[in-house]
Amino acid sequence: MADLYQPNRDWENLARKVVQPQQIVLVIGATDVGKSTFCRFLIEQGVTSGLRVGFVDADVGQSQIGPPTTIGLKVFSPNDSTDNLTEIEGEPDALYFVGWTSPERHLLQCVAGTRLMVDAALKTGADLIVVDTTGYIEGDTAVVLKQHKIELVKPTHLICLHRSRELEAIVAPFEGNDTIQTHRLLPHRSVSSKSDDFRRKYRESSFTRYFSDCVQEMLPFDQIRGQSTPFFNGRQANPKEQEMLSDFVDDHVFYAEWGHRSLVLVTLDALPSLIQARLKNHLSLKNLVTATPQYFEGCLVGLLDASGTTISIGVIDAVDFNTKQLQSRCKVGTAAKTKTIQFGRYRM
Repeated sequence: MADLYQPNRDWENLARKVVQPQQIVLVIGATDVGKSTFCRFLIEQGVTSGLRVGFVDADVGQSQIGPPTTIGLKVFSPNDSTDNLTEIEGEPDALYFVGWTSPERHLLQCVAGTRLMVDAALKTGADLIVVDTTGYIEGDTAVVLKQHKIELVKPTHLICLHRSRELEAIVAPFEGNDTIQTHRLLPHRSVSSKSDDFRRKYRESSFTRYFSDCVQEMLPFDQIRGQSTPFFNGRQANPKEQEMLSDFVDDHVFYAEWGHRSLVLVTLDALPSLIQARLKNHLSLKNLVTATPQYFEGCLVGLLDASGTTISIGVIDAVDFNTKQLQSRCKVGTAAKTKTIQFGRYRM
């Protein structure tokens, strides 16, 4: 995906200011202004200068480090040849699963994930950290997202790639901040626009590349806890309870799980709202969640180990409710280490 470019004088002048030890550089701007290309330039300058550089790729839609729907970290050392940085796509050194290709409706995940990946870069001993972001900048929600990301990441340098004044609403509150140096930079004259079709095909090829060496592994229900899903956090219903529930809703209940005055269940068909209301009233439930098996199938998920670290993303290909296992496509050996499964909105 890398654009060919020739650094101009503005880039080189700015690099002399920001490519230094103990610096965090956050790059913001709209789509098609060359943010990723400029980040690659800074990485090359850092490596050439003998710095250990951490690159946090927070562009969840057009990820270069790790697959789309994630925030990835890759660390480059002074021993890396800059010839290998023409394309910086690759396997991440650390990963955070957001679960969607846009920050919209996932603001907390995008802010938290970016900060966690910056922390992960610091733990590796990175001298310089470069953070790329999405082109989501328009509207009140986008402004709030970017401002909170700036507050949490605490960059020493905020680089605004802009064509006019489209970033002023975001950066204005930080103009008087003594700990952040704000720099404005016009897009490179050779920057190219990418069509929606190009971006879609790039996402597809990124997923294909990531899953090319994945295998199908089984995840037992009783091994995992669920995040961003109502499932896998309560007491699994026994066969007698499932039979009782099946009779009450007049449908086959594949699976049910009890919580505090709550119930989640999987049925063959979507339950009518009247049946749900009757069941909720009959059992004095505060919360009732129903789903069909299709809720699981094709869902993109994050797989976390006992320390809460994302070790892989996966795709749920099928569910075996008899043996109570999820069949997931993921990196080899991931299933045995998985303790938490994060559900995303993205469907493969």
